[in-house]
Amino acid sequence: MKKLSILPRTIWIILSMLFTPLGLAAAPANDNLAAALNIETLPYTHQQDTSGASNEAAEIRPQCLNEAGASVWYQYTATDNQTLVFDSFGSDYDTVLSVWSGTTHPLTAVACNDDNNNRSQSQLIVETEENTTYYINISGYNGETGSVVLNAKQANPLTNDNLADAIEIRLDAGLSAYRNTQLTQGATNEPDERVSDCNEKNSASVWYQYTPTTDQRAVFDTAGSDYNTVLSIWEGDQHPLTEEVLCNDDNSGPQSQVGVELAADTTYYINISAAETGGGSLLEETGLLVLNLTLPPTNDYLANAIEIAEPLPYTNTQNTGGATIEIDELFPSCVPDAGASVWYFLKPSTDYNNVTFSTAGSGYDTVLSIWQGTEHPLTELENACNDNAIVTEQSLSSQITIPLTENLTYYIDVGGVDNGTGHLILRIEEGETDFTLVSQPQDKSIEECQTATLVVNLNNRDGEAIEITDDPIGSQWETNIALPFIYQWYQGESGDDSTLIADIENNPVFITKPLRETTQYWVRITNPTGTIDSETVTVTVAENTSNNGTGVDAEGNSLSTEAHFVGLVTNSLGGDENVPVVSQDDTVFVTFTIKVDTNHIGQPADIFTVGKYTTADDIIHYFMRNGDEWISWDRKNIADLAIADQQETLLGCINIPVFDGHLKNMPGDFTAYVGYRLSNGELYFNGEPVINFTVE
Repeated sequence: MKKLSILPRTIWIILSMLFTPLGLAAAPANDNLAAALNIETLPYTHQQDTSGASNEAAEIRPQCLNEAGASVWYQYTATDNQTLVFDSFGSDYDTVLSVWSGTTHPLTAVACNDDNNNRSQSQLIVETEENTTYYINISGYNGETGSVVLNAKQANPLTNDNLADAIEIRLDAGLSAYRNTQLTQGATNEPDERVSDCNEKNSASVWYQYTPTTDQRAVFDTAGSDYNTVLSIWEGDQHPLTEEVLCNDDNSGPQSQVGVELAADTTYYINISAAETGGGSLLEETGLLVLNLTLPPTNDYLANAIEIAEPLPYTNTQNTGGATIEIDELFPSCVPDAGASVWYFLKPSTDYNNVTFSTAGSGYDTVLSIWQGTEHPLTELENACNDNAIVTEQSLSSQITIPLTENLTYYIDVGGVDNGTGHLILRIEEGETDFTLVSQPQDKSIEECQTATLVVNLNNRDGEAIEITDDPIGSQWETNIALPFIYQWYQGESGDDSTLIADIENNPVFITKPLRETTQYWVRITNPTGTIDSETVTVTVAENTSNNGTGVDAEGNSLSTEAHFVGLVTNSLGGDENVPVVSQDDTVFVTFTIKVDTNHIGQPADIFTVGKYTTADDIIHYFMRNGDEWISWDRKNIADLAIADQQETLLGCINIPVFDGHLKNMPGDFTAYVGYRLSNGELYFNGEPVINFTVE
């Protein structure tokens, strides 16, 4: 039977890089300097796949990062003495951007940038000379490749230092966005100019003005700027302006964003100032400013959520540019810093066993979550948040499958990682799980205070077993299984989800706590394609008919006790069968479970652990555990036993880990003893050996 490996995302990425056959990805057309793509007009944007890119023999590494590799090339011939801005914003990997002059390798370095404002993409400002050709190189950190975006534009000079010279923002017919890139070095504050309430130490301001033709919500931001900005909106016609409408200093970083309700035919002045930089700041006080204006989508607000019409399937396409986060809006649990959310709602006319919500095919990194309530803050549903769903390949799209109840209202939130926006496709259809439950958890019988190991087994749609393993073989994207799997174990009968006791990701093994009474469990298994509930499993606890504990007081007198000790030796994590013989190469797990005497429950106690080792030459050594360290014990005085652990309050059952590791070069026989010492000096332990094993 073929076994399928479930690998963490980071391991998957590393493996895909290591095991991609050589020559599988063709080199990009502009892999070499001689084939550099020509930038003819500005502004310019180009997107491409850099898989297969390499470095040429005489190519010099960028000065700002020697580990850069897998480069592609562009060229631009300046038509005038210009200030140009190059960036790789929108790329999906860690880029290094550099500009060069010359004609052949080795070129002469002009400028270089690795990470702009602590983001993995890059940005450069370059002063160019007329009729000079410049070569633009985009490389990947440590040779990373992927989808790269090169943006090039001219930075406008400072002309709007004063309110009277404010740049007028005009939106062309049919457009919902505006952008201007400029330099702000040399900007000042005018006499009588008011400073923003959200940062009273700002300076070096520039001005824009905007008069909307209709009542509208507008979003202004300075994303792409290279210094710490303060953004504020004002009304009035001269200094001092009459009213500050709204302001923002830092929007999850040094740049700023405000979403504001604007009235038709009213002139608003937009002020961008430089925030005071503190000691140790890497940002300049002024520099490159990018001002963006976007009219957000209608469903930016929960109150304007788009209704999802039945019958299913349903598909809606929109652009989410300008979307924001509302006051009191909670962030999705799976990506706590997601932003730029848009809203939909569905009130099903019937019950659905499984409905799949997906953003497959969208043009940016989405976060999908489902909520209930009537206003912010809403309540996120259990297992109803997903960032990157892995179905047929690693992707940035999201997918959730959940059951829906007739006449309940569900709100669907689609946000963007790092406030990303773009082309969104929301698809909703009745779902089908991509896995089956082929092996139910099995009933178990244990003694009092023992644990039970419960396991389920899954197959994919092709009947192939899904095995959780660290084996770095197998290609997860070929299995058509969506990750992650969430195993929620409940106490009680199947379907009763009132007592959740474990929430485990990508691991079908559950170990109960030490039990003193018969208990029922069941598990709910969920992945982005749906949910399956197991049958009820019963762990039967047999009452001890005899106790193997013994006790002594501080003077060494014998004491009777109801305490009982059970030991377990295995060579596999989670194993529940004693292994009497292990090898020197095995990882050995030794544990004790103590059924505490009912007269001692609730008292503080010290835990001690003693090991007896008999070598192949019949030489006997005794050890005791002192915290996490094993030390020799001379057996002269039982009162000198070191403390392995401390219990502030003894519970009815205690699970004691004794040993976890290898016994290399230690062949022979081992016996373990465990006990607890009360504050009055009384000592209780397993009077007869319950753990004996041999190392070969």
